[in-house]
Amino acid sequence: MNDSVNDSEKTVERHPRLGRYILALVVLWTSVIAISLLLNLSQSRQKILEMARIQARTSYNEDILYRRWNADHGGVYVEVTDKTQPNPYLSHILERDIKTPSGKLLTLMNPEYMTRQVYEMEVKQEGVRGHLTSLKPIRPGNSPDPWESKALKALEGGQSEISSIEKMEGRDYMRLMRPFVVETRCLKCHAQQGYKDGQIRGGIAVAVPMKPFWTMMRRRLVTLWAGHVLLWLIGVGTILFGGERLMRSDLERRRVEGERAKLIYDLQKALGEVRALSGLLPICASCKKIRDDKGYWNQIESYISERSEAEFTHGLCPDCTAKLFPELHKEDPGK
Repeated sequence: MNDSVNDSEKTVERHPRLGRYILALVVLWTSVIAISLLLNLSQSRQKILEMARIQARTSYNEDILYRRWNADHGGVYVEVTDKTQPNPYLSHILERDIKTPSGKLLTLMNPEYMTRQVYEMEVKQEGVRGHLTSLKPIRPGNSPDPWESKALKALEGGQSEISSIEKMEGRDYMRLMRPFVVETRCLKCHAQQGYKDGQIRGGIAVAVPMKPFWTMMRRRLVTLWAGHVLLWLIGVGTILFGGERLMRSDLERRRVEGERAKLIYDLQKALGEVRALSGLLPICASCKKIRDDKGYWNQIESYISERSEAEFTHGLCPDCTAKLFPELHKEDPGK
């Protein structure tokens, strides 16, 4: 293992430029993954917020529908109870309160009164809050809070919807407000208050708790982080593996080139020595010794052996045999 690490370090040291390229690729890949993660996190948050807005809009649309149903019927009569008392703001209506043949006291419930009781039920069951409000409320309970006051001014300025994440009682809520537009059906109860058809007289505010949406977002974040980290690891591993192979391939190429250069050098050196032997050699006419570059006389065998790949084996030619060993020569007349 240590040998492999050392080899990798040596490889990088021998290829500083390639090492810088690999580092640049790792940094680039990391930047791409980081940007992708940030974009996905932002998009995920925007989707979660939009889901909360959709729920708030749905609640608003439902409020408008049952308010219209109530208004289309001129209000509805309900039994007077401790919770549902006659509406003092409808005292100008002659038949605000009526009795049934059995003696039950009924009171007229207009859309605002009905909506207020529905909002109270929603808070207990679902945590969704609703509030009908105005900058000039008739009922003190419809007075706006600071956020609603700011939103109402924006609606009067021409905006069709205001929404943002706000703290309410220490918890996050998606608060949304849309304008409350006076319709002809509303004038039965509010004509004397100066309302006109099509006039913006306030807004309906809806607040949706964000806790379930944040829980959903945390799950998405875990998935996004895990996916991007895994993708980053795969990319970095691929870059390092490919870089290591390139480095080793380059080392092998350099080794082959080095061996080839050495072979060429050896061949050139051998050819040089062959050319030296093929030149003019000073040789003794008597003993046949050869004089070297330093002026020494050497046996021809040693001189040639030192300067070439040739090797010598000794024997006697027929002439020297006859001269040195005449008796042997006579015994073999064929020679």
